[in-house]
Amino acid sequence: MAFQVTIETMIVFFALLALGFFAGKRGIIKGDYLGQMGNMITKIFLPVLIFYSTTTTVTMDLMKENIILFPLSIAVYAVLAVVTLALAKIMHLEHDKDRIFQFAFIFGNTGFVGFPLLSAVFPGTGVLFMCMFTVIDQIVFWTYGIWLSTARDRQAAGFNPKMLLSPNIIAIVLALLYVASGLPLPDILDNILGTITKATTPLCMIFLGGMVCFNKLGSTIKRPEVYVGIVVKMVLLPLAAGFAAAAIGLSPELVGCTALYVALPVMTVVPMISAQNGNEGPYATGIAVVTFVACVLTIPLVAFLLF
Repeated sequence: MAFQVTIETMIVFFALLALGFFAGKRGIIKGDYLGQMGNMITKIFLPVLIFYSTTTTVTMDLMKENIILFPLSIAVYAVLAVVTLALAKIMHLEHDKDRIFQFAFIFGNTGFVGFPLLSAVFPGTGVLFMCMFTVIDQIVFWTYGIWLSTARDRQAAGFNPKMLLSPNIIAIVLALLYVASGLPLPDILDNILGTITKATTPLCMIFLGGMVCFNKLGSTIKRPEVYVGIVVKMVLLPLAAGFAAAAIGLSPELVGCTALYVALPVMTVVPMISAQNGNEGPYATGIAVVTFVACVLTIPLVAFLLF
C-alpha cells in the first residue's frame, strides 16, 4: 500500500514539475520571478502547511509515544555527516567542493518535497515525523551546515541564534503549543488554512520545475561524485536507515518515513547559501537540480525495495 501511494505521489509530483518546466520554457514563468516565488512558498505556504497539518493530525500523546524520533534524527544526521565526509575524502574533491558536496548531500529537501511526500504517503504519522525531525534538521543546518558552506578563505561569521528562527521552526513551535492547549481550530480558520495547504504542494513542484528549466547544469552534470552521492545518499543509505529503524522496533510507518526522509533530494536553499558564503554556488545548484530529477526514480526505487 505504501509503495503504491509513493508511486502515485511521485507521478503527481513529476507531472507538476513538468508543468513548471513547461511554463518556464514558454515564458509563462520568468527566471527572475523564481526568487520571489520561492520566498512566498518558504515564508507563507510551507509554514501554513506545517502548522495546519500538525494541529489537525498530531496529539501530545502521539508525540510522547514517539519521543524516540529525536535521538533517531540526531543519529541520522551523524551518519550522514560521517558518510559524506568519507566520500569527499575518498574521491579527493578539491577545496571548497568537498565541503559543498557534504553540505548538499547531508540536508534533504524537507520543505518542498519532504512534508508533501510524507504527509501523502503516511497521513498523520508522516507529519509527526517531519515536525520532530525538522527541529534537529534546522539546528544542524544553521550551525554545521553554515560552517560547511563557508569558503575556507573567508572569515567564518559567529553563530547567530536568530538564524534558528526560520519560518518553519516558528510554525512548528506555534503548532506544538496549540496542540498542547487541546483547543480545536475554529471552522473558519480551518477552512482558510486548509485551502492554503492544498495549494502548497502544487506550488512547490511547479517552482522546482522552473528551477530545473532556468538553471544550466554546465560541468556539474559530468562530475562523477554527483552520481556517487545520489546512489549512496538517495538509495543505499535510505535502505540502511529503513532496515535499522525496523531493527530497533519502530512501526512500519516510521520505518517508511525514516527511509523516505533520508532519500530526499538536496535542500532548495543549499545553492543560495553556498553562493552567499563562497564561490561554489553553481556547483551546488547543479547538484540540487540533478538530485531533483533523480528523486523521481530513486524515491520509488527505495519504496519498492523496502515496502
